[in-house]
Amino acid sequence: MKVLVVDDVGYTCHFHTRLIEQFGYSVCSATSGFEALKMLKMDNDINIVITDLMMRGMDGVDLYMEAQHLERFTDEGPLDPPQFILMTALRMEKNSQDKDVMRLKLADELGISRIMFKPLDQEELKQSLHEMAMGVPQISSSDKAIDLYTPTQSVKNVVQGIINSRNSGAAEQFMECLNEEVSSLKDFLSDLQTVDT
Repeated sequence: MKVLVVDDVGYTCHFHTRLIEQFGYSVCSATSGFEALKMLKMDNDINIVITDLMMRGMDGVDLYMEAQHLERFTDEGPLDPPQFILMTALRMEKNSQDKDVMRLKLADELGISRIMFKPLDQEELKQSLHEMAMGVPQISSSDKAIDLYTPTQSVKNVVQGIINSRNSGAAEQFMECLNEEVSSLKDFLSDLQTVDT
């Protein structure tokens, strides 16, 4: 998995590139949306794009929309578009008629994976990358690609819904269901270890 950092401010681009490398990810960078788009066309290993919102020429929202239409393929077939984190110093509470704020609202409506506000919280960024990486298909000759991010988020949403409703009966039922599934996974891993030995 590779992360692409996009920012037309050189220092910011360099800082975030080094930071994400410290988290243990392979990172490349681009100083414009156009350069980033070219890199996405050539490098199928890029699974996550972290881009600034406001950039000259092609901003982060335009880059996101263009990336949705890229045709990228591996030997296993077509690749999904990369996930996006949009960085911005703007705040939604600012004048709603402001052009840049309207772009930020559009990004939210388009369904960009994450919107993070500068200065970035390093722990939040690290956690976001970790969660997004869980959803990146890990392809090998023996493994099928599986989206772990979407069902994990669904489970988290259900748990939060149960907690918010303070429904102890639902909590017990859901725990029982989860325990059964965990037991099935343990049996599966145990069977794999038996086959490998």
